Amino acid sequence: MTTKIIVINRALVKLGEERLMSETDNNKASRTIEAIYDGLLESLLRDYRWAFAIKRTKLAALSDAPAYGYSTQYQLPADFLRMDEVLNSVLMEVWSYSGERLSTAPWQMEGRKILTDIEAPLHLRYGAKVTDPSQWDSSFAEAFACLLAYEMCESITQSSTKKQAAAQDFDTAIKAARAASAIERPRIKQQETSWLTSRL
Repeated sequence: MTTKIIVINRALVKLGEERLMSETDNNKASRTIEAIYDGLLESLLRDYRWAFAIKRTKLAALSDAPAYGYSTQYQLPADFLRMDEVLNSVLMEVWSYSGERLSTAPWQMEGRKILTDIEAPLHLRYGAKVTDPSQWDSSFAEAFACLLAYEMCESITQSSTKKQAAAQDFDTAIKAARAASAIERPRIKQQETSWLTSRL
């Protein structure tokens, strides 16, 4: 089972550094990792539709309506990172991550809320902030370890050669992780457009 300390030590090994005994070790490596870990994880989770981080939920409308422009607002989940799909109460697709609007029902994200005229419940599929490494795909864990190694290389090793090698490791690992995640999701049906049909 993957743990946070396993991921951290994997990154340190890539740089030829000593492993940590625990996350609370009081040394330069530990302090560097503490400063960058959460932000890097959130960024990497948001950057791609990782299969293990996709969630679905039904949102109840908030009691107070928006000040103007829309009739209803919904609170985004606490672990929300990225929008994938919005559906109305009868599961008619309003929008998907492809960016194509599929009906005329409008919505708008403002802060941590969705403003819309869609009646409750609002069905939402989204990318979540999954902080427990035991829930990650193994290829994602490897890619994240490579990213950690790259980001802390300058501070810990002062070696441009090691940083370049870490960048190459991350590039290879992220491609493999994205390929593995894509296999676990069905292909997205492309809508026909005038450009597409003209090419047939």
